[in-house]
Amino acid sequence: MDELVPVILGAVLGAIVWRGTTGQIRLTLSVLAVIASGAFATVLSGEYLASWVYILLDLGEAALGLVVGFAVAHRFLPAGRAGARSSVNR
Repeated sequence: MDELVPVILGAVLGAIVWRGTTGQIRLTLSVLAVIASGAFATVLSGEYLASWVYILLDLGEAALGLVVGFAVAHRFLPAGRAGARSSVNR
């Protein structure tokens, strides 16, 4: 169950980042979201007490969740500011 926390948190943050940002800001916030999700999950589960190496696994799971969040936001959520800007320029 603890392994789902970084994936779900990464997916939620990924959808938020995808809808609300574009360009370099999206990349920066994506990296920060993965780091925050992975670190939060490692501390929340208490895995850091055994070894800090577990943060690497949680970072990977958070990155996977971020990609899922990007895909869901791109496919199913209505366009936010980023989509509105690109449709005006066409």
